[in-house]
Amino acid sequence: MKGPLLLAIDIGTTACKAVLFQADGTERAKASREYPVHYPRPLWAEQDPDDWWRAAVSATRDCLERAGEGAKERIAAIGLSSQRETMAAVDADGRPLGRAILWMDRRSRPQAEQVARAFGREAVHRRTGMLPDATFSLTKLMWLAQNQPEQVERARVFLQPKEYVAFRMTGVAATEPSLASRTMMFDLETGDWIDELVAEAGIRKEQLPPVVPSASVLGTVTAEAAAAMGLAEGIPVVAGGGDRPCEALGSGIGVDGVMESTGTTSNVSAPVTRPPEKLEGGTLCSRHVVPGYFLLEQGLSTTGALLRWFRDQFAHEERQRAIALGADPYDLISEEAAQRPPGANGLIALPFFMGARAPRWNPEARGVLFGFTLEHTRADVARALMEGVAFEVAACLEVLRRAGFDPQGLRVLGGGAKARLWNQIKADVTGVEIQVPRVTEAASLGAAILAGCAVGLYADPMETARSLNPVTERFTGDPQRRAAYRAIRRRYEALYQAVAPLYAGESETP
Repeated sequence: MKGPLLLAIDIGTTACKAVLFQADGTERAKASREYPVHYPRPLWAEQDPDDWWRAAVSATRDCLERAGEGAKERIAAIGLSSQRETMAAVDADGRPLGRAILWMDRRSRPQAEQVARAFGREAVHRRTGMLPDATFSLTKLMWLAQNQPEQVERARVFLQPKEYVAFRMTGVAATEPSLASRTMMFDLETGDWIDELVAEAGIRKEQLPPVVPSASVLGTVTAEAAAAMGLAEGIPVVAGGGDRPCEALGSGIGVDGVMESTGTTSNVSAPVTRPPEKLEGGTLCSRHVVPGYFLLEQGLSTTGALLRWFRDQFAHEERQRAIALGADPYDLISEEAAQRPPGANGLIALPFFMGARAPRWNPEARGVLFGFTLEHTRADVARALMEGVAFEVAACLEVLRRAGFDPQGLRVLGGGAKARLWNQIKADVTGVEIQVPRVTEAASLGAAILAGCAVGLYADPMETARSLNPVTERFTGDPQRRAAYRAIRRRYEALYQAVAPLYAGESETP
């Protein structure tokens, strides 16, 4: 099939993906390249910005080779997405001045407390949509200014991952609202950098990149970048957005929908036209990649990671069977768990293996498996873990309802969308329809749609996403199981309240 192609490049936490789409949303080719996360000290996490670039170069070349002859000449535009909050210091010659402090790095907890004391936790939350926390770029820049001032002084600009790759591709340094709003230095309402928070970061305002629309052309692929990546010179490079906002766009949800993306962690997101008057339960609010929209977000710490932990620790037999059958071990785990009744024969799992995020925001929380008897099996444990996550998803939806949002469906994305039993449990627990779209790895599709909008291939990003990524499977709750889960959830909540006092003193080690 001839016609224009759109290239999406996603700079994730562990790998870069390059995906080539046809204009109808069909995937033409894809490739990925991994890169390391460095852990120089406990609770520290860093990456080399040049690893992002090398991975983008290699993944793009591989993707184009898989697409076949003539593909690069048909690329109409390139869209970018990436992890958020991670910032690289870049000097006047365009070179990184050191490793970038990753979003998951926790070294700047004292700086987060400093922000909360100086400006007020609620005031920061209300103005920026973020909570004073070590996750966000402001606190990382404060740590740099206080501990490596020479790096801050030498930096010409601070760039997040996709921005650095775009800079290497075009020579243009710029950000866009969805990433800018995750720095905790960006005013949600006005769309401007906040002078007093930039000053608190210990940097100069001119060291932050200009903010351009997500669906705008930053520049074009330079001759040098084209030679490195195997691209044609002059292809428009579009700003794109953060991974979650691009995923929300690519999922096809509009203001009437909610997205739950499950990989290692989970994120429950909903586009809105205005932030709520009060952000409850630690709900975060950022700018969406679609103009005029915001994205409410609630993050769950360990979700898909729990099933991986279960697989690695308890499902050796299933892994061997899966290898022999050429199957997915998670499918075999789900088949066994499906044979156990709702409530896992009385076994309850609190899924807080790395603390509790939304809506509880208790970093000291830890995982609990309660109610064991000699009758329980591995399958009960697997089912209890799935149910525990579903209860937390239900709590996130209730926060949205109290904010005046009425979720009629939950669009599931990521690796967790493939787990049919888990989808059914979520439908039974939450009472909302679980919807699986055609494309469940939707961040790249969202970046491609933004690229297409920027060069006139598409008109409206949300309408385009709905057309290109329709729902292909639906799960509805069973009334009897729904009633059973209401009673089970009351026990689940009682268990959390009972053990919560025991979490004191379990906070992160400095």
